[in-house]
Amino acid sequence: MTSKISYFKFIEADIRNRGWLAALTAVFTFLLMPVYTMITLDTMKHQSSGDGQSLKWISELFPQMLNGTGRRPLSIFILVIAVLCAVSGFAYLHSREKQDFYHGMPLSRMQWFTISYAGGLLIFLVPYLLFGLCTILLGYANGLMTGNIPLLCVSALLGGILGFLICYHVSILAMFLTGRIVTGVLASLVLLVYGTVILSLFDGLSDQFFATWYNGMPTGFIDKLQSYSSPALLYTKVLRVSTASPSSPVLIICSVITAVLFLGAALFVYRHYPAEAAENALAFRSSAPVIKVLITIPTSLFLGMFIISLKFYGSVRWLIITSILAAVLLCMLIEFIYHRDLAKLLSGKASSGISVGAVIVILCILQFDLFGYDSYLPPERRLDNMSVYADLFSGYFTYPENIYSLSYDQLTAKNAAFTDYAPLYQLAKDGIQNVQDKITPKTVDYESSSYNYLSISVRYGMKNGRDIYRRYAVDRTGLLNTLSKLCENKDYRRELFPVFHLDKDDVLKVSVQDLYYQPMSLPLSREQQNELLEAYEKDVLAADIADLQYESPLGELVLEISNTYPEQDIYAGEKTAQLGQFYIYKSYTGTLKLLHDYGITLREKIAPEDVTSITYYPNIDGQDDLDAKAYIKDYTSGAGITITDPAKIGQILKKIDYDECSGILGSRQTAAGSVEIILAGQAYPNVYIIPEAR
Repeated sequence: MTSKISYFKFIEADIRNRGWLAALTAVFTFLLMPVYTMITLDTMKHQSSGDGQSLKWISELFPQMLNGTGRRPLSIFILVIAVLCAVSGFAYLHSREKQDFYHGMPLSRMQWFTISYAGGLLIFLVPYLLFGLCTILLGYANGLMTGNIPLLCVSALLGGILGFLICYHVSILAMFLTGRIVTGVLASLVLLVYGTVILSLFDGLSDQFFATWYNGMPTGFIDKLQSYSSPALLYTKVLRVSTASPSSPVLIICSVITAVLFLGAALFVYRHYPAEAAENALAFRSSAPVIKVLITIPTSLFLGMFIISLKFYGSVRWLIITSILAAVLLCMLIEFIYHRDLAKLLSGKASSGISVGAVIVILCILQFDLFGYDSYLPPERRLDNMSVYADLFSGYFTYPENIYSLSYDQLTAKNAAFTDYAPLYQLAKDGIQNVQDKITPKTVDYESSSYNYLSISVRYGMKNGRDIYRRYAVDRTGLLNTLSKLCENKDYRRELFPVFHLDKDDVLKVSVQDLYYQPMSLPLSREQQNELLEAYEKDVLAADIADLQYESPLGELVLEISNTYPEQDIYAGEKTAQLGQFYIYKSYTGTLKLLHDYGITLREKIAPEDVTSITYYPNIDGQDDLDAKAYIKDYTSGAGITITDPAKIGQILKKIDYDECSGILGSRQTAAGSVEIILAGQAYPNVYIIPEAR
């Protein structure tokens, strides 16, 4: 019986035999932990303002330096070392001579497994913990260990170890399923990402083939499943969660269970590992056809999607061709890996036929929409409510939630859902009819012939609590009429317009901007600010929605608001944020009256005496009252023409309006040309559109 002392000697000998890996691990761990941390901290301190807020920000990022969260080199290194530890530790199984030598010694298989397993674990664990401790001491030296940061640092180290174990156990299983080192490494990579590839194909293929597929679907079962779909994805989430406060116990527990299951599977396979498997591609010959099918189907579809993303920009025809071709070539490649004989490329005809046939069947189902995905309209008896969101809302509205990078979904907002959904239901019917007429969101985005249509997203709220999402292309005028009907509901208006999402106490300053594009600050008291915003709210509630599409605004209110989440929004590190696009129309009489009382009158035209210079950029194809064709002899593509004729200048100034707003549904006016105007006192020009003659 092997004594404890000799057991440790065997482990020591195993580590010594893999001295190259131990040295490599120690060197790179030293460089990627304490050295990289010192460089990063020095850089961050130079870039920060040096105040307490900056130090807090650096402290919160510090735990990420212990496992590679947000610092990719270390996280990639941990994964690579896990694979190398598994491959180097169990490579003897892939050599008949080494297998005979190892198994000829008075040690059981489980003892050899324990020796190799412990050796690989220690090769990673010792330098990782040693240099992790050095990194934490650096944090103490820089005054970063405040609050719960020490606890997060320990959690980050444990997360790195757990992530290593997941990848390590997966790679060990891969070595036991194969008989060659090369196929063992390939099997490790496949096992690490297989689940994620399968689920990503679900989204990718749906987006390519289904005209009504909605990409922005809120987190559902598929998204939750995807978080646990593959060891590689679970590994990255473990690293991220271990540095977060509070962490996710569910994810940690799932990660521990995953690591244990893969280790158990590896032990089970190892007990039945046949001695004759060495130097064969697979350890178990009977698994060859199954593995071939499981690899070929998703890989060929994935390659088809990858190829068209590079060259053919979403052409489904080329996705079909390349996927089928990839399936055929993959079958031949896998057979070559199995046999290492060119004469046997066409072996395994049954598994090849199943693989290629399955790819063809999947593509046919998607191409011809055999399950009726695009034509599906939920029966009204099963429908509880509906909501709609137009893509062009994002160009007209700016919500405070978006400034703060918070989750705000117009489709699922409480007051955006209609139980009296008849107008939306008819709009969805029109969208389905447009799909049958080849008018889809993709054609709207890429084809000028679809100018009168725009893309919308629709949510069907079912009575069973399920939400169904679709995207359609609908007529712009029809959507505007529907939107006008929906806006008869005051609660919906409050949900739709950002001014009702504001906390007035967060507004620090109000400015107003007109046709001159020069923000004018309003020195208002808190009461006056609130009075102005309340007047604006009343005007919004009373506005005719058609005016917001067809009328040009006089200007807009620009608000400076408190930055409630400086660590996560687009104004990271800033104490305030700018929020604009509160457009003011002629019908907003309450707002205009208050602005007049405050000494501000919005200018509707630019005075000629305020103009320093005008440069004209004609659109030769447009219908422009300025007669662009008269300038052709002076015009080269991309060049502008300086206008000096006072009559022409006056004509231009009469035609331009507030171009910062394109209308609630976009494309308020079609450009026949544009001008750059430098106003007195300005160094840079303002750009204005010259609309087509009506």
